[in-house]
Amino acid sequence: MLLNNIDEAKLFKKEKNDWIKLYHKTLQGIETIIDVQRQVKNIIKMAEETNTTITEIERNILKASVNNWIMNATNILSISEDLWTLIQSDIENQVYQIQQILDELNEYKERGNKYVDNNIEKIQELYRDEEIKKELKGKEI
Repeated sequence: MLLNNIDEAKLFKKEKNDWIKLYHKTLQGIETIIDVQRQVKNIIKMAEETNTTITEIERNILKASVNNWIMNATNILSISEDLWTLIQSDIENQVYQIQQILDELNEYKERGNKYVDNNIEKIQELYRDEEIKKELKGKEI
């Protein structure tokens, strides 16, 4: 019986050691699962941060695109206004110069030279015809 008890004690000790090994392996498995869960959490956190960063980048690109479009439209409008001002000032300058020349021609008119008078009259008629054409075009628009 004593032998029997010793055998049972050895068997019990062996089973205890087996259970302890199994317990340690189970703990190691649980620790591994916890580590994996931690890593998954970190990956999810990094993915969320990356998604936020990408959203901010998209927003900035859209803002830059809209700002660029507005800036281009403003620049084009400014150039157009500058050209219009330049054309108008040039036209006004040309009209002034033509008027000055016509005034000078009037000084020579009716001095007794029919040839000069006829040429002055033709120049003035051409100028008046051009002015009438411009006025008609301006009214059509």
